[in-house]
Amino acid sequence: MFMRRYTQQRGAKNPPRDDRQGSGGAHAQAGVHRGQIALTAPPHLLRQYARQRQGSPVFTDASIMAAAITDAGYTYDVGEIYYNKYFTPVKYEMTIVPFFNKFKIESAPNINAFDDVEADQLECYAEWTLAALIYYALKEAAASEQSARMAAMDNATKNAAEMIRKLTLLFNRTRQAVITRELIEIISGAAALK
Repeated sequence: MFMRRYTQQRGAKNPPRDDRQGSGGAHAQAGVHRGQIALTAPPHLLRQYARQRQGSPVFTDASIMAAAITDAGYTYDVGEIYYNKYFTPVKYEMTIVPFFNKFKIESAPNINAFDDVEADQLECYAEWTLAALIYYALKEAAASEQSARMAAMDNATKNAAEMIRKLTLLFNRTRQAVITRELIEIISGAAALK
């Protein structure tokens, strides 16, 4: 399913609320999907991020996003990260990764498997996990984008090579026709003089 279609469906299912509870807001990374989210769910869009540097995303980008999400003031049980997951050079799919707040992690059934976990450690873990998930999503999306660009450039190169071959053939045929016509004129002029 395409990102735009999915965000439209999610926006219809989760209408915006005036309070800062529940189905809160969206944060968008710069790119095509930022515009799609802004079109389909403008009340949900809290902040947009434009990358300042070229190249692959770094963990600092993800940690800035994670800090903005945790400092936004929304209370949530589960959040979702949407990104394009890389499969093959010509295939990538939209994937959703959930992330949980400190209270949801605290109430998880398997939390008792660990020794006594303090609240500040759990909060730090939740923030670090969010930053790590965002970083993972950014890297996967960057790999998908780079793969799509490489495939597009490869197709463009093949198409250009085919076009060059056809134009070279047309040029050679036209040049040969001009030479043949001039030879015919010279021969017919010489025959007329005899």
